Amino acid sequence: MCIACFWAGLLYDDISLQSIVDMTTDWTVEEKEMLRNKVPTSALHTPFRDGLLKHVAQDVVKLAKEGLERRGLKETGFLNEVSEVANTGVTPAEKLLDLYFGKWGQNVDHVFEELLY
Repeated sequence: MCIACFWAGLLYDDISLQSIVDMTTDWTVEEKEMLRNKVPTSALHTPFRDGLLKHVAQDVVKLAKEGLERRGLKETGFLNEVSEVANTGVTPAEKLLDLYFGKWGQNVDHVFEELLY
């Protein structure tokens, strides 16, 4: 997962950066506080405004891809994993928790066997 590419697409492209500013400018202090408190436990399933945070994530990933496309360096493929998370709403942490409470029988030792890099 290329988080650096995600940020490059947003921060190094004036159009994407302005779109993010426009998207978030009317978020209230209360909404930001709610997100800060709820996202660590409910991730992209966090209700936000008229939908889920997952929908915001999809919009932001789209902006990052567009920003990378405008750079012209053929980098958008590096966002495939980030796109998958936004589209499914399932984070890598949630996948690991599913393994831990399921297949691994709450034994963390499997991390060292199955997730070697």
